[in-house]
Order: sequence, then structure tokens, then C-alpha cells
Amino acid sequence: MNQFALRASITELEPTIAMPCQASDWVPERRRYLFLSLSAALALVAHLLFLLILPQPWRKNQSSDYKAYYEPVAQNLIAGNGFYLHSKPALTYPPGIPMLYASAFWAARKVGLGEANALRILEGFLLTISAVLVCVLGMRFFPWRVALLASALWSTYPFHLWLTKQPDATSLLSVFLLSSALLFLAWSSRTQDGVRYGVLLGVILGITALTKPFNIGLPLVFVVLAGVSPIRSPRRSRIVFSACLLATFAATIAPWEFWAWHVDGHWIPLCTNGPNALIDGLTFGTERGLPQIALPEGARALVVDAATHYPQLKSTRSIAHFILTKMCETPTAVLELLLVKAARSWFGNESHTLERWIAIIQVLYLPLLLLGIRIVWKYGNAPQKNFALHTIALTAYFWTMTTVTADAILRYMVPVTCFLIIFVAISFEFLSTRFFFPKLKISQLCTFKWRVSGHTIDSLETPRGRIDE
Repeated sequence: MNQFALRASITELEPTIAMPCQASDWVPERRRYLFLSLSAALALVAHLLFLLILPQPWRKNQSSDYKAYYEPVAQNLIAGNGFYLHSKPALTYPPGIPMLYASAFWAARKVGLGEANALRILEGFLLTISAVLVCVLGMRFFPWRVALLASALWSTYPFHLWLTKQPDATSLLSVFLLSSALLFLAWSSRTQDGVRYGVLLGVILGITALTKPFNIGLPLVFVVLAGVSPIRSPRRSRIVFSACLLATFAATIAPWEFWAWHVDGHWIPLCTNGPNALIDGLTFGTERGLPQIALPEGARALVVDAATHYPQLKSTRSIAHFILTKMCETPTAVLELLLVKAARSWFGNESHTLERWIAIIQVLYLPLLLLGIRIVWKYGNAPQKNFALHTIALTAYFWTMTTVTADAILRYMVPVTCFLIIFVAISFEFLSTRFFFPKLKISQLCTFKWRVSGHTIDSLETPRGRIDE
């Protein structure tokens, strides 16, 4: 092409707009690694800055389970005593977190590092990996700007950072969930490899369940998604994928289940703490020494009644019987309690402190989240809508589990927020484009190229840079 003609036509630059949130054109491998490196660096810097500016009184480890269970079990593993606590089988929680901490403690001893520093390094590493996976997932469906922004938003999400100040499984669960999403969405585009993706996903979900029993129902979520996802796949491929997923999941958790049956004489749903979690979710707001929670009259009477009968509510069967009885006698009170717990899942905490400020911060994200979902659902292509469906399904699962089976606290919802934050980034991309190009229609936003004398220049590079070439 004539270089002088190209320079002369620079005044003809005009934006050619693609569909909203359309994924970027092929990004060179070197540039892709640059973006992932930037997301990792930003996550690590955000984590370190947060730890530096966090006031000393707030740095205290508030996880009672760590001191009472995870640390002593991890120490027993290092000492070669197996999964035992106080000479009894350690079945209160699954083995994933004690094994992770034991590995960190063992490595720390090998290099002469303190155990507390080893856990800080572990938390920073997991946060960084989760931020990189958010970027990878974002670039799979959306422009690189959205992917980088989503990674930055996740790295600086205040309630995610708050949980990294102490040993916590949130970042680890986010890594597992993001890995599962990448595998499932990869299968969605290559359904002929159902066996391979089903096996890999089953292993990841099995490890996730062995980390937190909260995730025991995730395989069913992915099976339902495999059946209803809007992808071009015959029924046989969906069945093969689902069967491989379920079989591998069962095989992954089977060794732990058989060992627990051998030492305890009973089959357990990954752990023995299920009834305690259920009763905590049924009696929240009645703890002594904590601020009172605003509850409707019927809901408060229900939780007080449950607290009164606490000595009798020691098994899953007794708790289920109590709830069913109350549903028949006072269904309105049960509904009120569920609605309160559903709302508190997004801002509640164990100490019931600063919840008003937490709710205000969460509300700031809400309109951006809803706008991003609307943009993708209305203007996105099939893979983008499939990603939105996947995010909605995972969020619904975590929200339901938090509302029905556990104490209604934000900590249980943070792992799945790594998906929701991508839609917040889409809204920022949309709003910024509308600000700089106010005459464009909504259906024309998010990704654009520059057309110069019939040639297209990717927006990743400046027009001048390409012209000078």
C-alpha cells in the first residue's frame, strides 16, 4: 500500500464498532503473557499494600477453626500421626485444608521459614493465581480491557483482601471454581472431548469438595448446566460428559469416605460438622455478647425457639424434623427467616459488626453487576451467554447453600464473586465507551477497530504506530 496515501487518509479515521463485549481479535502470545503478568503483579501489589496499611488491631487471626482444628491436624500430619486430633479421628472437616497447611509447614521448615510467614506467602500466591485465572477467563470471552479490569477489580475487592489477612480457603476455592469453569466452558466448545473434560472436571470438583463440604453439590450443578447449556452438542455427548464427571468425582472422594467409615463406623457426607452448621444457620442472631440482628417478629420467635431446643438438635434428622414442623405450624416465620438470611448472605459476618458499611460497599457494585449481565444477555453471542448462565447457576448454588444450610455471612459468597466481578468490568467498559463515544448505540459498544483507507487497525495498537510501519 502507498505509504503517502495512507498518511493522507489519516483524517478518514472512523471507529468501526463490533458487537458488545465481543472478545478481542486474536491476541499475540507475547501480549497475552504480558496481560497475565500484569494481572499477577497487580494482585500481589494489592495484597502487600493491604497488609501494610491494615491497622494492627485488625490483623488478628479471627478464624477459630484454624487454631482449634486445622493447625493441630496439620501438625499431626507432619509428625506422621495421620488425620487425628486429641487421639480421635479428625472428621470434623474434610482433609483438604489440613493437607494444604501441612505442606506449607513442611516446606517452611525445609527452608527455615516461620509457619506464619509460610501461610502469608501461601495466601498471596493463591490470590495471585486466582487473579490470573480471572484474566484468562475474561480474555476467553471478552476484550482484553475487560479481562484486565476484572482481574484488577477482583484483586482489590475489599472483602476478598480482608480474608487474605489470615489463613482462609477463599482464594483456594476461587482457584478451583475458576479452573472448573475453564474446563466446563472448554468442553462447551469441544463437546467431542467429553471423556477427557469430564474426568478432569470431576477431579477438580472432588478436590474442591474435600476442601470445603459446602461444595458437595457442585457436580450436580455442572450436570444440569451440561444438559441445558445453549451449545451444539448431541444428547449422547452431554450424557458421556456428565457420567465421567460424576464417576470421577465419586472416585476422588471415595478414599476419604472409606477411611472415615473404617475409623468411625459410619458413612459421613465428607465431614461430621454438618449438624453444627445447620443449627448455626437456624439460631443466628441469638449469640450472647454480640449485637442484636434486626429480625421480623415471627423469624425472631423461630430462632429463639430453635436456640431453646438446641440440646435436642444434634443431628441432621432432628434439625430437619424441627424445620418441617415449623414449616407446617408457622410457614410465614420460616419464609421471613429465609428472606433475612438471603439478604444477609451479601453483607453479614460472624461478629455482626460494620455490617452497614459492608452493605453500602456491596450496593455500589450491584447496579454495575446488573448492567453487565443485561448487556451480555441482550447483545452477547452464544458462548458469552453460556458463561453468563454458568455464573448465574454457580451464584444461585452458593446463595442457596448459604441461605438454607449455613450461617448467613458474606464469607461464603466471596469465592463465587470472582465470576460476578467480570460483569462489573463489562459495565465499566460500557460506561467509559459511552462517555468517549456518546453517539454510539448500546449494541455497538465494547470492542472497536479503526478503519484507514479500507484497512483495519486493531484498537490494541494506535493508528499512528501502524501507519509508521
